[in-house]
Amino acid sequence: MVMMTEQPDPDEFPGSPIQADSPFGLVKRDAGVSAKAYDQISTALMRGRLRAGQRLVLRSLAGELGVSVTPVRDALQRLESEGAIVLDARGIAHVPTLTPERYAEIMDLRIELEGRAAARAASIASTGAVTRLERIHASLAAAKARNDIDTTLAENERFHFGVFALAEMPVLYRIMQTLWMQCGPTLRLLYVAPDHRPPEHHPHCAVLAALRERAPEQARRALQSDLEHGAAIIRNQIAHPPS
Repeated sequence: MVMMTEQPDPDEFPGSPIQADSPFGLVKRDAGVSAKAYDQISTALMRGRLRAGQRLVLRSLAGELGVSVTPVRDALQRLESEGAIVLDARGIAHVPTLTPERYAEIMDLRIELEGRAAARAASIASTGAVTRLERIHASLAAAKARNDIDTTLAENERFHFGVFALAEMPVLYRIMQTLWMQCGPTLRLLYVAPDHRPPEHHPHCAVLAALRERAPEQARRALQSDLEHGAAIIRNQIAHPPS
């Protein structure tokens, strides 16, 4: 693993205030700061708040998170070991740009595993749990209607991981976190072209209906259809980036 070259300064609290448009929240300085820094950065990756090719400057990240550089360095090294970021020979971190082949591999795995999770969730989910997912999707739809991409992506991540949670498959849940960290920075490519589908035709609606009806195979197909629709758009954008 490549080590960060910038020297740690554990006693220095970065003085720069968090920026209004920062993808991160302030991390409290207590036990487990490295884990909390990791959670903030990994969530930003999964929700598309960090973009392919973006540099992650150690001291700038520490300032945005409100911590010293040491826990941020630890978090970046952990993310690098999971394939979510790249550290070059100088120890500079950046968000990788996926090749079409790498993206296709990730999405093949997501389609298979998320479909399995949806089928499992449909067989055991309670009515109350499905209602909570419906609220998340309603928030997503409202954000999408007002063109709030950040909130749309955040609610989309909450919806999918809500399905994983209902499936009660903790090993799969952790695998999905790793896959989402790797493909999350591509999610904004979904919004390059406008989506003219009415809200009631969103693929999540079919997932929710299948969960309500306790129809595992219907839930599997609906979730996989959702992923296949988005993957086709993103795959085209990756293969043919705007000049």
